[in-house]
Amino acid sequence: MPTTPDRQPILHIIGLLSLAVWATGCSRAPFTKRFQFNLIPDPLMAGLGAAAYGDMLDGVRVDTKSTDAKVLDRVGKKISRVARRPSYKWRYTLIDDDDTLNAWCLPGGKIAFYSGILPVLKNEAGMSFVMGHEVGHAMAHHSAERMSQQASVMGGLTALYLYMDKKTSLPKEAKDMLLAALGVGLEVGVLLPFSRKHESEADVAGLMYMSRAGYPPEESIDVWTRMGKAAGKSFIPTFLSTHPSHDQRKQNLNQWMSVAKKRHARNRLEQDTQITLWQSKG
Repeated sequence: MPTTPDRQPILHIIGLLSLAVWATGCSRAPFTKRFQFNLIPDPLMAGLGAAAYGDMLDGVRVDTKSTDAKVLDRVGKKISRVARRPSYKWRYTLIDDDDTLNAWCLPGGKIAFYSGILPVLKNEAGMSFVMGHEVGHAMAHHSAERMSQQASVMGGLTALYLYMDKKTSLPKEAKDMLLAALGVGLEVGVLLPFSRKHESEADVAGLMYMSRAGYPPEESIDVWTRMGKAAGKSFIPTFLSTHPSHDQRKQNLNQWMSVAKKRHARNRLEQDTQITLWQSKG
């Protein structure tokens, strides 16, 4: 009677498949050249971003006619032009909300700023850095990378559960607790650090894009100084935060500042872009 070979453990198979997928799904981030794990095609992400953009702007007050909106549009066009991705249908929207200190970017170049962030930006150069940061997220496909990581984590946990179900005698409650603990460990040990890395990479991209567009890169440091004062002291430990601290951001930018200054020297704008346009009310 022929013997049947032992089946390979599910995790071993998943590991081999993951290695193959990693080999086909790797790309490099702009400027930092970090290898990325990305399984989702750019056209699909751009379509998702365009669809979500309308939903996120639904029900908010959009400013299209003010001088601030025109400045935002002008800066956005300058930054996206030097990013050199004409296939994206870039859009820059100013949301009339003085209580929200934020800006965001969806895949495919759909960007929004809240009016509450303008006093922190202070001037056109400050806006160019944050605009470059958001453009950097789009250019580095950070959303697609996060979705790929999350899909990989969920697939791995599912495979582990199936393996434990077949190969161990652990009761269901124990397996559920182990999976929950692993999920937290993956969140803190993998997904959160990658979110912080994405933010740092977007800062570097913002620094380089603003310099390439002719804006003084030193203003990026001032933006994070003002942002720290506006945000106040955070009690969330850095290792549990999706964003680096303001001091970490400034240290990261300073490491790239000499390169940025050289880019700026070749592309310096004639007008003074550090004139105060927006002042803090506090």
